Amino acid sequence: MSHLHIPDGVLPAALWLPGLVTAVLLILVSARSLRQESPQQVAYQGALGALVLAAMAVQVPLGPIEYHLSLVGPIGVLLGPASSFQVMFVASAVLAFLGHGGLTVIGLNALVLGAGSALARPGYDMFRRRFSPVAAFAAAAAVAQAVCGLLWMGLMTVGLRAHAWSGRPDGGGGGRFGVLALVGVPLWILGVAAETTVAFGIARFLARVRPDLLPAAKDTRAAEAA
Repeated sequence: MSHLHIPDGVLPAALWLPGLVTAVLLILVSARSLRQESPQQVAYQGALGALVLAAMAVQVPLGPIEYHLSLVGPIGVLLGPASSFQVMFVASAVLAFLGHGGLTVIGLNALVLGAGSALARPGYDMFRRRFSPVAAFAAAAAVAQAVCGLLWMGLMTVGLRAHAWSGRPDGGGGGRFGVLALVGVPLWILGVAAETTVAFGIARFLARVRPDLLPAAKDTRAAEAA
């Protein structure tokens, strides 16, 4: 529900090419903003990136479909927008070479996953002012996954319309939009629930063994600085 498993040649270049260009530009911007990162932070980012690859490579069969976690919420909270976008771009590229979607959808996948992860840290900061770190972590993950799922369904809808307008023999079938809604909405709800549950478990674990890895709310950091 947050990763496009679409082979090359299905989506038109007018859709995937701007996505790829935008993703590459964002990678360059994020690299510039993170050029002062310490080696320890880079290693931390790499370790979390490996965790994302492991989670997204494990397919859980759900009847005729397969589902995998994305961890966009936890990664976004722990790394912040710029670092988490880099992780999602690299993960999307590696998975494409492993057959999880075509090379042409790397940019779109990075944008979908990156959008969710970019919202996770601001969401955590907002929720942290009212809730415990664990609850704020889970709530931020829910928001991140909900956004990813909506973007996924939006891109799938655009892709189906582009395929229908392509003039191919199999390009019709307006009923496919109904099937997408019928299948996509329950999967979206399932994805949000699954990611939130996993994020809650990760946050509880970190709160017990490494509470320093959980970011403090912005107002808390400001008070401590004062």
